[in-house]
Amino acid sequence: MIKFFEDKIDILAVMSEKKDGSMKLLGDDSDNENRNKFFKKNKIDKIKVISAGMIHGNKVVIVDNESPQIIPGADALVTKEKVFLAITIADCVPVYFYDEKNKIIGLAHAGWRGVTGDIMGNTLKRMLKLGAKVEEIKVVLGPGIRKCHFEIKEDILDNFKKYPQFIISKEDKIFIDLFGIIKKELLEAGVLARNIHDSKECTFENKEKFFSYRRDKPEVVEVMMAIVGLS
Repeated sequence: MIKFFEDKIDILAVMSEKKDGSMKLLGDDSDNENRNKFFKKNKIDKIKVISAGMIHGNKVVIVDNESPQIIPGADALVTKEKVFLAITIADCVPVYFYDEKNKIIGLAHAGWRGVTGDIMGNTLKRMLKLGAKVEEIKVVLGPGIRKCHFEIKEDILDNFKKYPQFIISKEDKIFIDLFGIIKKELLEAGVLARNIHDSKECTFENKEKFFSYRRDKPEVVEVMMAIVGLS
């Protein structure tokens, strides 16, 4: 298990690892058992967990105590209530948002479609709508697939034409620095550079620690869970 914002007492921000088992939202009994164990380990009331349905898009939803436990079509959630926000990942980047002063949090599932569709900007806008201040927002980029392994085909290259500095051509292959794009989008939206923290971990690279869809190409997808909540 990986913890973020460990120096803060009023927030829990964690991510599971491979050793914690797969945690698909609508998985089989073993996934559900793994999720329940993870909740128990972190003293999380599962009734208060709200999960993004995730369609690799850019939709962001504000949630509260009355929200359903699954938000269909959402790839990011924000709240000012004492609920837990959850997503699952297996190469996409979990991005944690926290305005400590105004007690507002967010969590985004950042795949390439969402990132090029400005899911970072959309998440920040929803947080500001709740009363957050962009200069107060701290952001953590959790483990995801790094530029050394995120290879794409030419058929989707046009989606990245706004980001030429993050396209790497090497040995007739094309790679994308998704983390670089995410940081650029955050900075352009007004997040302060000193408030952006990168975990520096690669899901593809570290086979012992993380599931990776691109590396493993499994018949049955296995995923980690990212979760954040105010305490």
